[in-house]
Amino acid sequence: MRWLRRLFVFLVMLVLAATGYAWWIGIEFGPRPSSSLKQLEIESDIKFVEANAIRFAYIEEGQGPLILLFHGYPETARSWKVVQHRLAGAGYRVVAPYMRGYPPTSFAHDYSVPTLGQDIVALIDALGAKSAVVIGHDWGASAAYAAAAKSPEKITKLVAIALPHARAFAGDPSIFLDAPHFLYYQLPWAERLVWSNDFAHIKRLYREWAPSYDPPNEVLADIKATLRTPGATESTLDYYWTVFRTDPKVAQASAAKSIIVPTLVIAGDEDGPVDLARYDKARNAFTGAYTYVELKGVGHFPQLEAPDRTADVIVAFLGTPQ
Repeated sequence: MRWLRRLFVFLVMLVLAATGYAWWIGIEFGPRPSSSLKQLEIESDIKFVEANAIRFAYIEEGQGPLILLFHGYPETARSWKVVQHRLAGAGYRVVAPYMRGYPPTSFAHDYSVPTLGQDIVALIDALGAKSAVVIGHDWGASAAYAAAAKSPEKITKLVAIALPHARAFAGDPSIFLDAPHFLYYQLPWAERLVWSNDFAHIKRLYREWAPSYDPPNEVLADIKATLRTPGATESTLDYYWTVFRTDPKVAQASAAKSIIVPTLVIAGDEDGPVDLARYDKARNAFTGAYTYVELKGVGHFPQLEAPDRTADVIVAFLGTPQ
């Protein structure tokens, strides 16, 4: 019976520690305040298209060969504002969709990486193109890798930002030491953590993931407006919940797939949740032309922190529109 008493004491201490941590970071355990819930207003530059059974919202600029820009978390399609304008000026039709589950794009029941990749292929078709340059950041990069592995004929060039190929992580639980949010988002109060105290957690993530970057109010206001939409906090966290609901064999299969599409990978040397050594670990996943660029003094959000430098690297990689 001694081991039962020890187990009981351990569980009590674990609950107390978790509760203390929740109090320390300011989680609100009362009713969700009405200020954290508000229907998103659709701005005049938003367009819509149906693809892969989802109604995608997107922002479009420029004319020429199609470029698709896919954002990550915690951000929206507007995180590409400067880069999108630069690419449009270089002679491209540049479309920045809101990822599935990010209003005003529809919510969904499936947020698995293979499905995110299918979204990209379906969007290329829905936008009337035969192929496109695909650029993704964070979760958008996961989607881009999946699309390039499965449908390389649809992607002329690939740019992945702030995320190595899955081969860098497969079967390695130490990734959770660098990116513990994958774990604590599994806790029952994850949604409360995000919306508590006017989404203070979001600002904390920017500080931890990009220590030299102070996000302007417009950046924080943009993601907060999306997360205030009823159901949006749940849908954006569902990306992380899906990771632990997915059969490990699916992740292993994804890591095994090589990329034949010409690829540019951009990383910031101050990236909080990504160990830069993982990019070397994933290098053999690329059997086509491969370029790696590391931006100094930049964290996890190169397109926000250093948009002109990021755009310069991408434009040089893409060359003259064909």
